[in-house]
Amino acid sequence: MLKIFKKAPASTQPGSEDLAIKRLNAFGTRSAICTIISNPMGEKVQEEVGLATFYARPSELYSRDGHFYLAPPAGYKLSSGLLRGKGEIVSLSFHFDRTPYTLKCEVIQRVRFRDRLLQHLEPRVEIGFKLKPIGNVAKNENRRSLRFAQVRGVRGPQVAPHFRLDVYAERVSLTGNSDGGPEILSFPGDDPIPEDVKGCTKPEDLVALFHGYIQSNPDHRRSVYLSKMSQDVRFGRTDIVPIGQSDVLGLDGEARTTQIHLRRPVEMLTKDGPELREGDVVILNFALRKFAQGADVHHRWVCRVHKSGVKVITVRPKGLIQKQAGLPVVLKDFSVSGAGLQNSPLLETFLMSGETVPDDPSALLERLEGTGLLLSFYPRTHFQNELAIYKPNVPPVIPVIGEIVRGGIDLGKDTGRLANIGVAFRFDPADYDPMTYEVRSWEPLRALRENPHFKEVHRALNGLLAYMER
Repeated sequence: MLKIFKKAPASTQPGSEDLAIKRLNAFGTRSAICTIISNPMGEKVQEEVGLATFYARPSELYSRDGHFYLAPPAGYKLSSGLLRGKGEIVSLSFHFDRTPYTLKCEVIQRVRFRDRLLQHLEPRVEIGFKLKPIGNVAKNENRRSLRFAQVRGVRGPQVAPHFRLDVYAERVSLTGNSDGGPEILSFPGDDPIPEDVKGCTKPEDLVALFHGYIQSNPDHRRSVYLSKMSQDVRFGRTDIVPIGQSDVLGLDGEARTTQIHLRRPVEMLTKDGPELREGDVVILNFALRKFAQGADVHHRWVCRVHKSGVKVITVRPKGLIQKQAGLPVVLKDFSVSGAGLQNSPLLETFLMSGETVPDDPSALLERLEGTGLLLSFYPRTHFQNELAIYKPNVPPVIPVIGEIVRGGIDLGKDTGRLANIGVAFRFDPADYDPMTYEVRSWEPLRALRENPHFKEVHRALNGLLAYMER
């Protein structure tokens, strides 16, 4: 009878804070993209802080009483940054097993760690932030977060052979140059002018060489992608306007000429389609099938419109034929905000810029994180018959500047190896040089702004997946 008066023991069920921290430990998560979604006054904002690291002991996160701790990104200015530790709400985004997750937290306060405690923690950053999880770790099921696989065996929806991307990588200094933009660090010995082009002394030689290039391709690849240079006088900027695919005509002719004849792209046959006039500057993008190199080699050629007919467009050379600079890399998967690259000894050496490559994959990843890359994506599409409506409307090349933010270590060998490299997109082209037609300036991609071409790819491929899953 006395049992009914006995005080029931307190519940031993862990709170949501403890569950969230346990799940982070189970995932082995040690960093995340931190975004402020609410300021101390409770007003909704969307300000990306950057890649932040969690304080951790060798085997688990450092936590106390349902709180864990976050170190600000390298170079983050505590005095002027929006993250002050006064009650902001942040969203932490990260991936586990190629699946995106998020965790909302309240920033309780800014803390200073004692030297004696820091000796047992990583990172050894003196000032950090105390976080309280709001709810549990949540899987992001939004289709916009899908990562499309391009290599067999990689998790994620496969969209090949309908859509693939060839990728070239060049190193970039994200600290910028005197003009305030990222500085491209040229690959030693990488010459964009092919040797056989250097041997051309007259326009007729260039046209003959170009015809030979195109004739070496299979019949279905004997075409170019036509783009037009456009100058906005009001804003003082130059842009590249994609037009469409165009067959190269007159390949069987033996007479030497200074003209290239192109079939008028179907995009120009509509009432509201783009138009070309005599004197317009155009860019011809084309790929050469190089079996010896194991990959296509992408080229571009700046020309000027000589005549724009009803069915045929005639152009003349304005510059030299150039090949894409940089190192060809294998793309494992991609999303609207980043890409996964397959690592290789050649890529490691290239990224280390001549320095000794560490044997320890963790040390190598630590050295590579924060490295800037200019990635040039070349779409390859194959949408026939009823699938044609799902073909994404994208230009022949998509240049994006990204930053290495993560990597995957393969533990199958004795010491393991860095198997893949994760790159987050950071900058989009903002303006092109009217003389060289190369990207002249870049603009940052913010939390609410994504690369428009990868948004279009995601839109189209999501529709393709929905159609194929019927």
